[in-house]
Amino acid sequence: MCDKANDTIYAVATPPGRSAIAVIRISGGNAAKIPVLFSVPCPAAGQFNVSRLMLAGKVLDQVILLFMKGPHSSTGEDVCEIHCHGSRAVIDSIMAHLESTSGLRLADPGEFTRRSFLNGKMDLSGVEGLADLIDAQTPAQLNQAWAQIDGALRAPVMAWRAELIEIAARLEALIDFSDEDLPPVIEQTLRDGTVALITALAENLADGGVGELVRDGVVVALVGPANAGKSTVLNGLAGRAAAIVSDDAGTTRDIIQIELDLYGVPTTILDTAGIRKTSGTIEMEGIKRSVTAAANADLILIILDGSDKNWPEACAKIDDVINREISQSSANQDIASGKVINTRPRLYVLNKADRGTVRASYNIECKDKYSDTHDMLAISAKKQGDIYVLSTALAERLTPLNHAEGSVIITRQRHRQSIQAAHDALGRALAHDFQQAPELAAEDFRFAAGALGRITGEIDVDELLGSIFSAFCIGK
Repeated sequence: MCDKANDTIYAVATPPGRSAIAVIRISGGNAAKIPVLFSVPCPAAGQFNVSRLMLAGKVLDQVILLFMKGPHSSTGEDVCEIHCHGSRAVIDSIMAHLESTSGLRLADPGEFTRRSFLNGKMDLSGVEGLADLIDAQTPAQLNQAWAQIDGALRAPVMAWRAELIEIAARLEALIDFSDEDLPPVIEQTLRDGTVALITALAENLADGGVGELVRDGVVVALVGPANAGKSTVLNGLAGRAAAIVSDDAGTTRDIIQIELDLYGVPTTILDTAGIRKTSGTIEMEGIKRSVTAAANADLILIILDGSDKNWPEACAKIDDVINREISQSSANQDIASGKVINTRPRLYVLNKADRGTVRASYNIECKDKYSDTHDMLAISAKKQGDIYVLSTALAERLTPLNHAEGSVIITRQRHRQSIQAAHDALGRALAHDFQQAPELAAEDFRFAAGALGRITGEIDVDELLGSIFSAFCIGK
């Protein structure tokens, strides 16, 4: 990419297909010459013109031309945009003429945004926020993406890093003047400042992974015995007949998946095969998949037939099966993502309350040793009001209510890993004797500052750029 950094690039910035308007974006040193290729003058910087593009003496299209002079543009370079009609013939003709012109080339995926980053128009966390904005499907994702773009992560990270650099500089000065003792009040000030930083980092790490859940979405697995009403619950949540409902046991043999916007959180609901003893090979495979899906879900929704007096025994068996699968799963170690498996919530639902729910004692606290959050609801999946109660209960468990909107700043695993690395380095720094080994403490402070710098792209980001920008479309 480095040898192409000075090229003038172009791409269609709008989705393919027939549309009223399409946008073709050009960025680089030759951007101002583009309108001349179509026999029209380039607008003044910051202005737009309505012009008829000409090609081979014929009218190609009537367009709006916009020109922005670098560095006062989105990429920091000269930028020209052609807002044309979105017909295939118009777009293909313009793109073909640009392709045949020397000194221009088609942009790589995300190259416009990459140039914005390299030219200081946005930091790396802002770039990621822009990617999240493009992919946003729910209002919560949209709000979170704009918070990232506007500096929800950048502002505190830069403040923390500035404090770290200041502390490290004081220790470096102590190393330079090692023949003088560090006054106790100065050392205490440095240590108090470090403790405050550790506390701030820890508070943001202890967010329950809410930012990642909103960005990536969550998975809810419906599990339970055969004929408990899992498919009816799925249909109720979906608002349509997504799964076949039958009184015949074993109707659902494979996992049925639907996508929902659950109070702003993109949610995948998995309807699984009923767990029961069976000799059928196909049904046994379905049950195996059910247990695996439950062990890897963000929330386990255990559906029981509340009108059956034996539901406590059925619940206990399902708990035991799921707990064994969780304990054997390698996903149990996936802590860095913020989705800690052994604290995954479960919600127990006594369905068929319209038939009369059998009240019985069942020690969830004892059986559900892998869950910190659990509760039990009695509903009838055939009643829309009860489905609303269930969906509200799901939302409360998927997005912890102790975090106000906009208070969560970590939205990606790499953010969490970098903040965790800085937190741990500061803990190591405090363990050193500032008088006897200031150089060791200073090194830990430098490491912490470097970890935070990687979040915003201040340092050491070359290995990240390819993966981040490749996720963008060509015209972005």
